[in-house]
Formats: sequence, C-alpha cells, structure tokens
Amino acid sequence: MKLIFAIVQNEDAKKLINALNSKGFSVTKIATSGGFLKGGNTTVMMGIEDEQVDLALDIIKSESKMRKHYMVSPQTSMVGYSHANASPIEITVGGAVVFICDVWRNEHF
Repeated sequence: MKLIFAIVQNEDAKKLINALNSKGFSVTKIATSGGFLKGGNTTVMMGIEDEQVDLALDIIKSESKMRKHYMVSPQTSMVGYSHANASPIEITVGGAVVFICDVWRNEHF
C-alpha cells in the first residue's frame, strides 16, 4: 500500500479531485500554502494499492497544469527600493509536487 501526497495549485484542485473520484480513488483535501509565493495550494492525500500508483500519477499529471505568473523580484522589493520602478518577472508555477510513501500498516476503526 502507498500513501500519496500531491500538492497542487488551488485552481487545479477541484478538477483533480473529481478526476480521481471518477476512477474510484478516495481522497482527503488539505488546504496548504506555499512558502515562496505565499499562495494557496491544496494537498491531496490518498491511500492506494501499489498497482494503482501509475493510474493515480497519470491523473495527477493530466489535471495539474503549469502556468506563467508575474511577480516583483524579491531583490527589488527590499527596503529602500520603490515598487513603482520595479519590473515584474515571469515565473512558472503549477504542476504538482508528489510524495509517495510506503504504508506498513493501515487500520480502519
């Protein structure tokens, strides 16, 4: 058995959860936030059988999209600099960060 944690952007979470549910996966949704961009994320957690891992990863890949965002460079937002003259930089965000852990024991009460 495996425990999967998939961290995705909030914009992708609903479609991802619906896609996983439609294939019979039960998930737990946890609201999380990123440290770098301080934006909202969703962590999807699910316990699955080993032979289901590839299907779950395919669904996560297909529903977690990369996108471009703009932000003010951290260097230009330091004390003493004006935001009025700061140029936004383009960054790529999104996709999914996935952790797959072995489960030694699973109990339902």
